[in-house]
Amino acid sequence: MSAKGLSIIELEKVYPNKYTGDVRAVDRISMEIQPGEFVTLLGPSGCGKTTTLRMIAGFERPTGGDIRLGGESIRHLTPDRRDTAMVFQTYALFPNLNVYDNIAYGLKIKKLSRQEIRDKVTGILALTGLEGLESRHTNELSGGQQQRVALARALVMEPGVLLFDEPLSNLDAKLRVQMRTEIRKIQRAVGITAVYVTHDQAEAMSMSDRIVILKDGKIAQMGSPKEVYYHPTSEFSANFIGTANTLHGTVESWEAGALTVSVLGHELAGIPCERDFKRGDPCTLIIRPEACSVREGGVFEAKVTLSTFMGSYQLYELDIDGSRFTVHENNPKTKRVYEPGETARLHLDIADIHVI
Repeated sequence: MSAKGLSIIELEKVYPNKYTGDVRAVDRISMEIQPGEFVTLLGPSGCGKTTTLRMIAGFERPTGGDIRLGGESIRHLTPDRRDTAMVFQTYALFPNLNVYDNIAYGLKIKKLSRQEIRDKVTGILALTGLEGLESRHTNELSGGQQQRVALARALVMEPGVLLFDEPLSNLDAKLRVQMRTEIRKIQRAVGITAVYVTHDQAEAMSMSDRIVILKDGKIAQMGSPKEVYYHPTSEFSANFIGTANTLHGTVESWEAGALTVSVLGHELAGIPCERDFKRGDPCTLIIRPEACSVREGGVFEAKVTLSTFMGSYQLYELDIDGSRFTVHENNPKTKRVYEPGETARLHLDIADIHVI
């Protein structure tokens, strides 16, 4: 299977509407996806992620820009002439065919010999853990097995890029976790280029080499899961990947990569920051729930509004001068647990604060 690189160049999609004005679903986005890379398009409903995927697949015609697969433009090719395959949210399996014939369907359309088809289907059955189910019809399979059949049917065509349109949204929570692990394992084993669409942050974080966060048809941020989690470029990105607390403050000083910020009547010194700030500049501090704790000697006084045992951590919601602050107190077994209504002190791990 030969993975190909994918280039998205100034891609746009505009839907004309004479009553409300044109709707710009995708607004001149560009990205380079390397051969064998797993890239996830992540964002809320209406952000343009599915429209982008459908333009790559050929189901939507771009208003402008270009799509290049392996260096060649595919913008004007019909879906059947593109070296792509899609795994759909609804699986789109043929209920009148058994597992073997569902997987072999595309190969038969290509008029491969019976032996070639058997060899390819047998290999994919082993890869996707479907051996022994060849003669079953799809309505006799579990949701996870149906998803494997859909994946096998796409992989057996040996496409240059594999496209996923929210393929796990119909599965229960436990099976989703299992299947996202399996999909990633298979993608790595095959080495295929993959573009995955989801609104689920956990899927994006656990599966991707890179995440592209979309907002209103534009790229809000693009980077590895660690980059977008630890170094969000906006409050939108920070809140869309995981949970983020925000504090708005004023810069007191900046030198040698360390920032001193005045916030809620206190000064926080030594905050890591490479960006060049001047005294008096406004700034926003992004603090993840695991980068703070409730303890004696904390900087900020807060009122506990929620205290919930979550097993590996105690979940707190605090009220600080009218603002809600979320804390994940890890390993709470040997720590004092604060109850709702109590006053507590919030401690921040200065080294883990991100400034935008």
